[in-house]
Amino acid sequence: MKRLIASVMALAAMTGIAWGLVALAPRKASTPGALTASASPRLWVMSDTHFIAPSLHDGKKAFTEIKQSAAGKDLNYQPVALRAFVHAALKSKPTAVIITGDVTFNGELISAKSLVRRFAPLSKAGIPLLVIPGNHDIYDGWARKYQGKEQLRTPQIGPDDWRDVFSESYAHARATDPDSLSYVVALNHDYQLVMLDSNIYPVQASATNPNTGGELSDKTLSWLDRQLQAGQKAGRTSLVFMHHNLYVHNRVVHHGYVLNNTEALQKLLTRYRVPVLFSGHIHAQDIAADPAGHCATTEIVSGSFSVTPGGYGVVSLTPTSLDYRRHAVNLTPVLTKAERKNPDLVHYQRYLRGLFSGNGARLAVESLYQRKDITDKQLVAAADFLGELNRRFFAGEDSPDKAELAKLRQTAGYRIAYKVPSLRRYIDTILQDHNLNDLHYHTTIAR
Repeated sequence: MKRLIASVMALAAMTGIAWGLVALAPRKASTPGALTASASPRLWVMSDTHFIAPSLHDGKKAFTEIKQSAAGKDLNYQPVALRAFVHAALKSKPTAVIITGDVTFNGELISAKSLVRRFAPLSKAGIPLLVIPGNHDIYDGWARKYQGKEQLRTPQIGPDDWRDVFSESYAHARATDPDSLSYVVALNHDYQLVMLDSNIYPVQASATNPNTGGELSDKTLSWLDRQLQAGQKAGRTSLVFMHHNLYVHNRVVHHGYVLNNTEALQKLLTRYRVPVLFSGHIHAQDIAADPAGHCATTEIVSGSFSVTPGGYGVVSLTPTSLDYRRHAVNLTPVLTKAERKNPDLVHYQRYLRGLFSGNGARLAVESLYQRKDITDKQLVAAADFLGELNRRFFAGEDSPDKAELAKLRQTAGYRIAYKVPSLRRYIDTILQDHNLNDLHYHTTIAR
């Protein structure tokens, strides 16, 4: 009997050890499921928020000076604009909100954390925030705090910081790229979202300006190939999101905006029949098919949320269709009693329009100033014309009919500005869009 008891005790001890080893063994993380079971999900897509946390400036001399070089961005009221966006999203309840890069003004870690807090109500409501970085987000040497007359260095965002701050995005990832900040999310039974990190940034904190250009490494392209193939095998259509542009959207202004190795990416998109790619970076709202006719993917570029008209896209999907419509932020529902006394906020669209038109007008003034053959009155006319024309292009409102186009060409501002070769080349590229409508796109999804 003693021998039997000893045997039983030994067996029990070995079983306990075995269970302990199982408990201590590393467990394979479960693969996140799809964001929704709905066959008709909706995505809200925005880009280039260029948000700077209010704690990083005091509104005085240094900040005033940087605003003058901000190319028409609204740096004053972004907290209110984002609050309005979140309010609208909570009311509409999209399946997910996506930001395609340049989330922060100049890669300030404090700004990224502040933005996540402002979007927290979406997460609590079950609306995931899916974010990819832009060229201004990772190790940007321009990250600053503006205090009085001084610009003070502030902590930059590193790749690990990015994953930590935007951990919610990566928590939904079915696959992540070990060589970049790219990841893949299953949207539903029919679609997967491929979030591509197209940026070129240093391996440590920087002291210089960020690299404007973008490129996908060979390793990331190989990873992308595998993810597109996996999506295809699972019966999911891939929708791709990145910061840099797939195509040239302006013949004069495109260097540093189009992906350096865009041909390699276009081949993959064509091979796996990717219908739409969403991007940002150039700040212009523009939808285009491949101008060269080689790639079947349509590119939808979201204009910067920080410039007129504070736009974002609403993407409505069914198993066999994709519909995109550009919307503009509306501040009215969220303004406090004190904010309603501020005319810039009450008439926010007018404020954004004037801010951006003024930036375009300066381009004309710089080109025409001190020309002896142009009077001050003519200079003003040319500046007003180019400011408005520039605004129309960046807002995606550059598709005038024949009558409207003829009227534009008859204005004094057009005739004056068109005299200058450099302005003439630019005007010819923004006067009329010869590609797709920039505010609405609809396509059938082949299955």
